[in-house]
Amino acid sequence: MTKSEKRAFRIYATRGSGTKHLFLQLFDLVDNADTIDDQVIMKKMKIDSAGKYTNMKRHLYSQILSSLRMLNVDKKPNIKIREYIDMAYVLYNKGLYLQALGILKNAKQLCHKYGTDLSLLTILEIEKNIHSRHITRTEEEAIDLLMTDTEDISQSISNRVHLTNLKINLHRIYVKKGHVKNNTELNNLTHYFNSKIEEISKQELGMMEQIYYNQCHVWYNYVIADYTTCLKYSKKWVDVFTQSQDLQRRDYNLYLRGYHYVLTSAYNLLDFKTHNAYLEKLEIIRKENYHKFNKNNKIFSFLYVHTGRFNNVFLSHDYQNGIKLIPNSLRRLKTYRNELDLHKVMVLHYKIAWMYLCAGKAQHAIPYLEQVIALRRKSLREDIQSYARIMHLMTLFDLSDYNGILKLLRKYKYFFEQVKEKNQLQTAALKYFYKVSTSPILDLKQLHRDFYQELIGIKKNTFERRAFLYLDIIYWVKDKY
Repeated sequence: MTKSEKRAFRIYATRGSGTKHLFLQLFDLVDNADTIDDQVIMKKMKIDSAGKYTNMKRHLYSQILSSLRMLNVDKKPNIKIREYIDMAYVLYNKGLYLQALGILKNAKQLCHKYGTDLSLLTILEIEKNIHSRHITRTEEEAIDLLMTDTEDISQSISNRVHLTNLKINLHRIYVKKGHVKNNTELNNLTHYFNSKIEEISKQELGMMEQIYYNQCHVWYNYVIADYTTCLKYSKKWVDVFTQSQDLQRRDYNLYLRGYHYVLTSAYNLLDFKTHNAYLEKLEIIRKENYHKFNKNNKIFSFLYVHTGRFNNVFLSHDYQNGIKLIPNSLRRLKTYRNELDLHKVMVLHYKIAWMYLCAGKAQHAIPYLEQVIALRRKSLREDIQSYARIMHLMTLFDLSDYNGILKLLRKYKYFFEQVKEKNQLQTAALKYFYKVSTSPILDLKQLHRDFYQELIGIKKNTFERRAFLYLDIIYWVKDKY
């Protein structure tokens, strides 16, 4: 909670009586504590029952949420709309149905302004209920419009539900299986996607549905690693937002995410020109609108912009200037550390390590690699953990620590035996590092040259190529001979 939110909560908690309730004492103890220790707090509050303490925490949580809701009711349209709907129910239950219709009219205006279709459908259904049960003397044209609006909104919501279901299922497939790995997987996923997307008539889609439509295409093409088409649809996603500032304000997160996928696709295509152009646009959007961002938007804008800056360096190979970006990124990472999941932190640490390695500062890369490697194997990104181990071997080679390479190979042997998604890059790299750590120095140049040629061959395979997006080992080894 921010300082203003805490101050507002204390005022809310002491409203009326001015008495400091027990739950407010609990709030103060938690707020002032560096670490939360339930036993210590119970002792300070002289609570001898774990059940009583649990109930008090639950009550405090409820009071905090009520306070935050009141604080945001005039700032967040979705909260205000729900408040209007609640008021309409109260008025209707007291027999004041005309007044209830008046409140619902205000709610509808907000729904149209901010595009909250689900709330609008609820409002329309309440209006129909009132008109069907009472003589409201409403003109026939208004009733016809009410029915037409309900049908239109129902169709819009149906399209949205269909598209969001498809989108989340594509995401689930990616999390579970990763990118497609062979023609069978590609054909199965393509058949599934086409059968679902063909049910949608693109001409009937509103702006929000168009975004979801493009988002589905982005996810499908990302999973099959067709980054050219992925870039095409992510640009369309951004273009829809660009047409409407109201749409941008309605969901900055989704707007920023569209830019993120443009940048990701351009990076995967090694398209520096497009990546740099869209990163500049994203930087401007972030700077101009940052004061309007909520906490989630600030966190995601940090991730997208700082990842984009790093990737810009990787595309331009300007690593000496790139390492100058790292201190600022680490400061921001520290600010949001508690709100970020391990996966996002791991990816940033991995990129920082790669930046240091390519800048000729291998010793600075190792602490960040060790943090990635220390994570449990069941992490979402097992591939990143695999490449981090290979990069660790690369850093030791640059430091001429050949004994260290042998030790790590023995240490990492079990990990790679357990990896579910093995690829040719991993296998070739492990064999290469064993050879360079056990061969005479005079043989190293030829080993580097042979390994380089092997990597070029591996990269020609469509399903193996994406591994080099995460570990550009070709760039590294080419410099060795």
